[in-house]
Amino acid sequence: MATRIGVDIGGTSVKAGRLHADGSIEPMEPMPTLLGRDPGDFLDRLARRIEELGAKQSVGIGVPGIFAPGTRTLAGNPNLKALTGIDLRTELGRRLGWDPSSIQLENDANVAALGEARLGAGREVGDLVMVTLGTGIGGGIVMDGKIVRGSLGRGAEIGHLVIHDRGPESVACGCGRYGCLESYASATATIRRASEQGLTTDLGGLADCARAGEGPERALLEAIGADLGRGLALVLVLLDLPTIVVGGGFGAALDTLLPGIRMGLAERDFAAREPRIVPARLGAEAGWIGAALLADS
Repeated sequence: MATRIGVDIGGTSVKAGRLHADGSIEPMEPMPTLLGRDPGDFLDRLARRIEELGAKQSVGIGVPGIFAPGTRTLAGNPNLKALTGIDLRTELGRRLGWDPSSIQLENDANVAALGEARLGAGREVGDLVMVTLGTGIGGGIVMDGKIVRGSLGRGAEIGHLVIHDRGPESVACGCGRYGCLESYASATATIRRASEQGLTTDLGGLADCARAGEGPERALLEAIGADLGRGLALVLVLLDLPTIVVGGGFGAALDTLLPGIRMGLAERDFAAREPRIVPARLGAEAGWIGAALLADS
C-alpha cells in the first residue's frame, strides 16, 4: 500500500494527513474551515491543502451531511450550508487539474467507522457499528470490511432512530421528528437534561461526579446510557454486529454510560448476548484516516 492522503471536513476545522504503507500516520495541522456564504475561498484553500499533502491524482475526503441520491453532491448539512448543492468532486478536480473520479467522497461518520474498523478499536473483528456522541449523534456501520451506505447513501443515521413514542414530554429533534435518539443521548441532550435537574452542565464535571459515587449525576448518565442502549439494540437486532465502538467528545464518558447502555440493550435486544463495547482508539484522526482508506472500501 502506497502512502495515501485523507481529509476530514468539519464545521470548525479541516483535519488531514498521510497514511503510510507501514500503517503509520502523519497528521497535518488542522486548517480552519471558515466557510462563509461563498464557498469559493474555502474550496481554493482546500485544494491547496491537498496539494501540500503531496497527493498525486488521488485523495479521500470525509464530509458531514448526506448526498443527493446517485450523486456526490451534498444535499444538506446545517454546519456547511454553503456547500449544499455543490459537486465537490467536480469543483476540486477543476482546481487541482484532476479527473473528478479520483476524488472519493464519503460521509464523515462512515469514514471514521472505516478508520476504526481497519486500524483502530475494531481491527481485530472487522464488523462493527460506531456511534459518535457530540452535538448530535453520528453513526457508521462496517461489515465484511466495507462501509454500509444503503441504496441512497443515507445508511447508519443512528441518531435518528426513534426510541421513544411521542407524548407530552417528547423532545423535538433537529430533523423535525420526535423521539429520536439524538434528542436524548447526544452531548447537547445531556446538557439539557442536566440543566433540567439543576446539575452541572459541564460534561467532564458531570462524569467526574458520577464516577465519585451514587447520586443524581450517576443516575442521569445511566439513564442517558440506557437511551443509547435502546437505540443501539435496534441496530444489533437487525445486523447482529459483534462490536460497538463509541467515539466523539462525549464518548470520553463511556465508563459512566456503560451500565445504562447494557440495561438498554438488555431491554430491547431479545438475543442473549453481550456485544463488545469499546471506546474509539483513533480520536480526532479517525475521519481522515478512514478517508485515506476509501480506495479499498
